[in-house]
Amino acid sequence: MEQYQQIDRIHHILKNISEARQIPKSDIEFLLKWMKMEVKQRRFMHLLEIFSRVESDARELPDTLSQAEAMALIAPVKRYIHTVLGIDQEEEDLVLILSASFSTYSRYKPRVEKLGARPVFLQSIEDAIEYDYEDVPKAIIMDVELWPQFKERDIQSFVSKMKKLYVPLIVIGTNEHYRLAAYSYGFDDYWESWIPMEERLVRLGLHIEKSRLVSNALLVDELTGAFNRKYLKATFGRLISRLERSGESFTIALLDIDYFKQLNDTYGHLYGDDVLARVSEEIRLAIRSSDELIRYGGEEFLILMNVSDHEVVEKVLERVRTRIQEMDFPYKHQVTVSIGYTRVCQTGLTMGEWCAYADEALYKAKRDGRNRVVRYSSAVRDEKRLAYVTMSSDKYSKLAEKLPKEHRRYEIIYRPYEAYACNDHVEMFILDESRPKESKGTLSAVKEQRGKYSHILALSKHTASDLSALYDDYAEGDHDEVITQKIEQWLERLPE
Repeated sequence: MEQYQQIDRIHHILKNISEARQIPKSDIEFLLKWMKMEVKQRRFMHLLEIFSRVESDARELPDTLSQAEAMALIAPVKRYIHTVLGIDQEEEDLVLILSASFSTYSRYKPRVEKLGARPVFLQSIEDAIEYDYEDVPKAIIMDVELWPQFKERDIQSFVSKMKKLYVPLIVIGTNEHYRLAAYSYGFDDYWESWIPMEERLVRLGLHIEKSRLVSNALLVDELTGAFNRKYLKATFGRLISRLERSGESFTIALLDIDYFKQLNDTYGHLYGDDVLARVSEEIRLAIRSSDELIRYGGEEFLILMNVSDHEVVEKVLERVRTRIQEMDFPYKHQVTVSIGYTRVCQTGLTMGEWCAYADEALYKAKRDGRNRVVRYSSAVRDEKRLAYVTMSSDKYSKLAEKLPKEHRRYEIIYRPYEAYACNDHVEMFILDESRPKESKGTLSAVKEQRGKYSHILALSKHTASDLSALYDDYAEGDHDEVITQKIEQWLERLPE
């Protein structure tokens, strides 16, 4: 009974994140604690590090989160809630409502629900561009009052992104000038203030119905040309049925574009979309005609291969990796991919669980330096992980004999500030204020990656005060003994 109550609460939390204006941080913490317990039982140990990063982000936020903060926080682990952990939400028609005013959302929320759709409130065009479109909305309603806050190219970028997804765009406006601008941008409908609510709902219902028809007809991701997850579910089921009948196993490969967020941040989301489309096309050219390419979400693709022979699979996936590495792009940067794969050879496991095995191999490819192909095995699952501790060279020399060197699950690596490099491993960064010049550049790099890799230990209250919310802990008293103790405590808290 307790398990069912927990799952009910998870559903309630997820519903609140999509609907409520404010979400208690305690709900997010409950969600993460429950997921970590479930994942540990299923032995998907690599996911614990992802959840730990999310927990690190959560610690820095206030007790009450905005909807945007909550949605951004759970984005890295959303897929595992719905697939790996088997919590399937009902397929609802999603309607995004963009407005700076929560009262606008409150006004439309019950009416949208009456049409059988689920409303989600976003407060800016930036939030809309960053939104996770794994569940493509059936319509977007935007308040024209948002427009003056953004440059014209931002609005055009947003409209262009939605057109690729075939999402109807509706503007709530105030005058003739905005109406003409809306249609010139490419919006599909414009509701002036004099249009009664009954008519607005009829028009919204027509847009939703049209969007449903398009969605049901399409099995292809509109942005990349790859198949979508609806197609994945059907095809995986067909291959599992074949496995049950004839014993023919097959392969799932997960591919992730390396440093894609950095590329998006540098060149913009429209350019990132173009990169996704070009990479997708290159994958299609590299795989066999019998292989299936699916856009799995964000910058991840999944390849279903109706073969399990190790040499054949490695040859195809290496060809994919090499061709992408050799692609040319307008800004003269290189794009690489990391690939993890697993052989599906038995029934009884869900699609999400098999994908998680491929994902664990993908995660190892990331840990080992990216731009490589890794096969899932028990060695991948059980390998010792890396834990870095970065500190001043003087402090290390002084403490070298006292510092912990062994851990049951992690290989501990100590390094000086000048050897610091952002990576996908867990990290503790000790800020020694006696070496401000030496640590300045490293701290700047850590700040940029805050919440992803580093646990920051400040060596005084003064330093902690200067860091504001960026530090995790500080040492008082006899620094040498306290630092050693703090490192031991940090190692004990690392995920198994």
